[in-house]
Amino acid sequence: MDLRNFWKVVKFTITQQVKGKSFKVSTIIILLAVAIMTSLVNIIPAIQDKKANNKETVNSEEAEFKINTAYYNDNSGLNIDISNDIKNSFKDLELINTSDSKEIASEKLKDTEENMVYIYVSKGELGYSVELLKPGNDKIVKADAKVLVGAVSSSLDAGRLIGAGVNPEALQNVMAPIETDILEAKDATITMEERIMKTVLPMVACLLLFYIIYFYGYWVANSIVAEKTSRVMELLLTSTKAMELMVGKCVGMGLLAISQFAAIILTVILSLKISGKLAQKLIFEGAKTIDITGIIAKIPLIQMIAIIVFFILGYVLYSILNALIGATVSKLEDLQMAMMPVSLIGVCGFYLAYAAVMAHGSKGVAAAAAYIPFSSPFYIPSAILAGNAEMGQIIIGLIILIVTIVLLMLFTVRVYSVVILHTGNRVKIKDLISIFKKEQ
Repeated sequence: MDLRNFWKVVKFTITQQVKGKSFKVSTIIILLAVAIMTSLVNIIPAIQDKKANNKETVNSEEAEFKINTAYYNDNSGLNIDISNDIKNSFKDLELINTSDSKEIASEKLKDTEENMVYIYVSKGELGYSVELLKPGNDKIVKADAKVLVGAVSSSLDAGRLIGAGVNPEALQNVMAPIETDILEAKDATITMEERIMKTVLPMVACLLLFYIIYFYGYWVANSIVAEKTSRVMELLLTSTKAMELMVGKCVGMGLLAISQFAAIILTVILSLKISGKLAQKLIFEGAKTIDITGIIAKIPLIQMIAIIVFFILGYVLYSILNALIGATVSKLEDLQMAMMPVSLIGVCGFYLAYAAVMAHGSKGVAAAAAYIPFSSPFYIPSAILAGNAEMGQIIIGLIILIVTIVLLMLFTVRVYSVVILHTGNRVKIKDLISIFKKEQ
């Protein structure tokens, strides 16, 4: 194979594809869609965080203790000074001793506009009681009244224990509150970035790899048929060999695929960075944003290399298939029908890989997706990101994929030079097998 001719084909393929409106428009639409979707990943949670923060602020304002004055009447005979305890618990509450009866207190509370209450401590047959009188309006809620009554009761209990000779330090330990909480059995230490890396990123990677590998492979076939239709193919074959032409087309489209893939990754990084800063500046300062650089930094180098290798080999597999199919067709109208078998293989491979990713490494589905060469380029990179890929699976899947590519290449090399100049009806699979046998 002449490298100069090979690179001429590569350059010609890239130039022809980039000059087309469909490539430019589709690239712009894809990058815009990626930018919008990745920006929403930061913007929507920021809006939710702001709403939650506003709700917490409202709740905290509503929960503010609103009793300003408490008139205290102790007829129990305990003679316990609770003023210090109440002052420590309620900084803005004024505790005033009073001799007003309940009847007088009720009259005063009827028409008052103040946030005040009356507290009465008395001794009954069974023990002591603490009663609180509050205004009939809604200025003082029952929750505040219960909190205050509870504080008075606790202070009286502590005073009684001290009066009975209990050591104050021992009393402090006895009276210390016991906090309770309910926790769920899950990994609370996992960060948002780690959750994304384990769940969202593998699914997105599977979709993105399918798009890049499958559709760029399809464009290889489309380019070959278009050139056959316009007779450009005959001109190319006068200066290049069929093998140089096929490999050059596949490599040219592959370089475009890598370029668009890199552009998508760069768009994701920039849009997440920019949207994160805008969300914190314009929506909610305390919003949690995704640190994409932190996610990428957590992917080991060996895994990155494995992902790139499977991406390249997956593209090679599908581009060879599509180049062969493209060579068997003379008219663009026949291409869709000719592509049906490859399309079916690609879609089935993608859905198998996606099912394995969603199954979180379920052994049966994962093994099938890893070992079948038409699904492994989609599944194994996603499984690596999710942490579900076993080293044995990766190695076996890689070997099977390489062997499949070599066998397909050997078959294609023998028949390509014959079918590339074919015009007329579409060459069927059985015809390709016959040509392969003759060329041997």
